Amino acid sequence: MLSAKELMHLEDFLSMEQANVKTLNHFANELQDNQAKQLLQQLAQKNQQNFQTISKHLNAGQNLQ
Repeated sequence: MLSAKELMHLEDFLSMEQANVKTLNHFANELQDNQAKQLLQQLAQKNQQNFQTISKHLNAGQNLQ
């Protein structure tokens, strides 16, 4: 079971991941260089995967309580 402080840290992490995805996609769309654009898109996808994984585990934990 997570403490309130641990849960708060995870929620902060999720907020940062969402902001990272938005920022990386924004800059990827602004770039002309296809290699750089692809790199930022891949980073955005990884951040989105991190967000989804943590969210899934948090939601599963809440269903168990």
